[in-house]
Amino acid sequence: MVSLQDFSYFPKPGEVSLYEKDGQLCSLPAAEIDLTNFSGSLSSYPDINVSRELCNHSSSSHDDNKTVLIPVHEPLIKKLTRTFIENGFVAALEKAANSETDTKAVVVSVARFALRIVNMCKTVQYYYHPYRRDHGVFSISKYAQTREWSRSLIRVIRWHPNVFKLAVAACDDSIRIYTDDRAMVVLLKNILQKCVTTMAWRPLTHNELAVGCENGILIWNVTNVRTGKPITKFIHLTHRNHSPIISIEWDKTGNLLASASTIDSDILIWNPDLQTSEPLKRVGPPSSLLKFSPNGSRLFASTVGTVFRVWNTQNWMPERWTVPRGTIQSAVWSPCSGYLLFVTSEEPILYSLQFIEQQLFATASLAKQALPIADLSTIKTSGRMDIGGIPQSLAWDAKGQHLAVSFKDCPAIALFLTSVTKTNISIASDCFLVGVGTAFPSYICFQECFPETHPDKPQSVLTIGWSSGVVQYFPFI
Repeated sequence: MVSLQDFSYFPKPGEVSLYEKDGQLCSLPAAEIDLTNFSGSLSSYPDINVSRELCNHSSSSHDDNKTVLIPVHEPLIKKLTRTFIENGFVAALEKAANSETDTKAVVVSVARFALRIVNMCKTVQYYYHPYRRDHGVFSISKYAQTREWSRSLIRVIRWHPNVFKLAVAACDDSIRIYTDDRAMVVLLKNILQKCVTTMAWRPLTHNELAVGCENGILIWNVTNVRTGKPITKFIHLTHRNHSPIISIEWDKTGNLLASASTIDSDILIWNPDLQTSEPLKRVGPPSSLLKFSPNGSRLFASTVGTVFRVWNTQNWMPERWTVPRGTIQSAVWSPCSGYLLFVTSEEPILYSLQFIEQQLFATASLAKQALPIADLSTIKTSGRMDIGGIPQSLAWDAKGQHLAVSFKDCPAIALFLTSVTKTNISIASDCFLVGVGTAFPSYICFQECFPETHPDKPQSVLTIGWSSGVVQYFPFI
């Protein structure tokens, strides 16, 4: 099993890695480069820097109880009615129970008694379902692939699988679409598009982007981009008790869209053209991460508990798995769909599962076990930096040659060299990447499609959204 101790190159103080060519890493002092204007072999790539002035985001933006208005006197009944309409029944009970008025003593007493009953019911519920303590948008940061989602300038980055097109979601809930025409940027924003958590381009189409957020799913259609006057329209997909959306994934044909919510134990399989859905029903905790295998034969679904499942998309029958503790934090399929790599929320270990069609779905008597293939435990680099720890996110390139791992409490990205065959997967240490100054990686992903006319076409490009708001491209040439 490979470990971070096996890495021969460690980042030097004030140095930023720009690209890897023929296995050799090219780095320069941070003072001599500007990541947003670095050209090198990527001169056609867009310069992206999501600034705080454009976002105006605050970590307390979802606190509805704070106000800058001067309070006025309201009768108790009117106050409770307004609270019930705005925040629900429990909030109205809390408002009544904390009221100090003497004119409605009966109302206050009844509210306090009812609130005690509600709290007792919650205690019992949390004992059997501890994941219900986190709910709504407050649960997103815990299960999102984005590090510190609630405070991150960059929420999600997604490359189109078929054309050179990049979507970047910012913390102000705006989405910008970039192409190889650096002068053309399309802005997607709508009042329904609130608290963006995930995005997915529709395969085999150029212009359709699915966005998961607090209010469900928005599927944008952007046309006439080249004319300079893009036309944007969307459809809104919602389902009762299925929001906020935490994960969405298209199948390889682009006909089906799978979605998961942190408050719904069902996974929904959508037919967006008909705007209909069918649930994959299972008793247990809600799902937190969905991943279709590249060949479309399986759907991986983790939950907010220790359980995760792999569904056979031919008959939609699941194979059930569990981890000893924690939850699945991130997972990626190999390009051949034969291996699934994953990390958990409480272990610094990278695991591998091998999937062979005849064995996995033919019988349940065969032993199936996830094997640890990499130790990600924290190491010290000459007393300067601690690298490693609990992983945040995984990214694997389309050729299965490079694997990137980001961490929850570490500013570095660990890069591994991988090789996949039908019967084996091998992994070896490569290098570490760090940002400028105190920046840490908020989101990582690999580009899937490259411009055919590019004079020096890279093998793959790791795209990094740094906490500073800068998007960096790290090519393997």
